Amino acid sequence: MSQTSDKVYVDDFNIEQKGQQNITVNMDNPYNVFCAFQFDMYLPEGISVALKESGELDASLNMQRKKANHSLSVERIKNGYYRFVCFSMTNSAFSGQKGPIVDIKVKADGSLSDGETVKGCIENVILTKTNGQDFKPGKTTFNINVMSETGIDILKATEGELQVYDLNGNRIYDVKNLKTGFYIINGRKIFISNKNSQKR
Repeated sequence: MSQTSDKVYVDDFNIEQKGQQNITVNMDNPYNVFCAFQFDMYLPEGISVALKESGELDASLNMQRKKANHSLSVERIKNGYYRFVCFSMTNSAFSGQKGPIVDIKVKADGSLSDGETVKGCIENVILTKTNGQDFKPGKTTFNINVMSETGIDILKATEGELQVYDLNGNRIYDVKNLKTGFYIINGRKIFISNKNSQKR
């Protein structure tokens, strides 16, 4: 099995303490064209892949890069670990050389603290070319930032004077127009998700 600089990864993401979040597994493969993959995803205690109404794990191939005959199987193999396997019976290659390959819905069970950051990873990756040659990219990690139910609701519900600081310790007085991000609000680290704000 050959080593490669191609990679499979998840970007850092935020999730509410008892919420759900859609995330994407990406594959960057500028050096090779692949028709199949396998990887294990680790999610820390308190975070898991959500279930569909049918009881199946809520994961699917991203339509942007899949071909019609690609099939995905997902199984929970042990505590915190999920195995994803995708193949094509006709060895059809994935479209493009960068971008999303799997969409997953994850959920938090409420056991993690507001403001806590935990780590997940993608490991044991095998990428297969159309000629059957296998490549083994390295392990990648990602951060999961846990936030309160909604920071905006906390702002609305808080009585009395609000003391809001950014993470550099600067006092913020215009609390009605906070941009999305973490803040210290009355001594608590709170994530504000403001859909009306522009990204920095």
